[in-house]
Parts: sequence; C-alpha cells; structure tokens
Amino acid sequence: MGAGQSVPSGGDSAKHVFSAAAPINYSPELLDSLQSSAETNSTRAKTLDLHIAQRAAAKAPSLLELSSVSPKDLIASVGLGQQSDDDHKAATTQKVQAEIDRLKKELGQRKVLKELPKDVDKARNDVVACLRLNDRRPLDCWKEVEAFKREVKKLEDEFVSRLL
Repeated sequence: MGAGQSVPSGGDSAKHVFSAAAPINYSPELLDSLQSSAETNSTRAKTLDLHIAQRAAAKAPSLLELSSVSPKDLIASVGLGQQSDDDHKAATTQKVQAEIDRLKKELGQRKVLKELPKDVDKARNDVVACLRLNDRRPLDCWKEVEAFKREVKKLEDEFVSRLL
C-alpha cells in the first residue's frame, strides 16, 4: 500500500471526456445567453458582496437606535409597570383561591365512604397478617383469602338487596 501512485502521471489521463449515449440538445436561447454573458464567478460574488454591504449600511442606523433604547424604557412606553404586575398577581391569587374553594365544594359533595363492617375488616387484616408472616410463600394464606371473599360476598349481597 502506498507504493504506487494513486493518480497516474501523464498528460493523456488528466482529461476525461464524457460521451453520452443519446445526443444532448440545448435550446439556442440558453446557449446564446451563456456565451454572451460577460460576468464571471468572481464578478458575481463581488456584486453580491456589494449588495449585502449596502443593505447592512442602510439598516445600521435603525438597529443602533433600537439598541440604545433600554428595556425599562420600552416597558414604560408600553404602559406595563410595577402597578400592573401587582394587579396581575392579585388577580392570579384570587383565581387560585376561587379554584381551591370550588374544589373543596366538589369534594364536600361527594359521597363519604362508610367504614367497613368489623367482620370484613377483621378478614382483611387476617389476610394482610398472613401475607406478612408468609412473605416467601403467599399460597399458604388461602384460608384467610377465602374467608375474606366470603365476607365481601355477604357485603355485596346486602348492598344488592337494599337496592332492589
């Protein structure tokens, strides 16, 4: 690797001519405009640079004027001052307080859950105690789980009978 030249030396191989399988035809207008154009890439670039410089020079005074005005002056000219900030904070505080009152009212209107009967509570506590005691073998608590299911079934049956 590296022993040979990557580009062969010689005048013949430096030039490559592409020959298309189909003839390429350009419109005469395009060919005329390309041949008659006296502009080169460098003159186009210089023209563009000159145009950009002119636009920057035209915008510079207005930008300097804007940068000389401080943000405090802009706020004062718009009419937003410390007084409006205090009013906004007070309005926000009032809105938050009204929302809190509304939520308290909604929560107060919701149904309050009744306490569970002592039998259901005892069965639930038995299941919890068994699971804590047998944390490695939860399947040993099947008796307590069945007792809890029976108590819940009784509670459900009572509820359904009250509805009907």
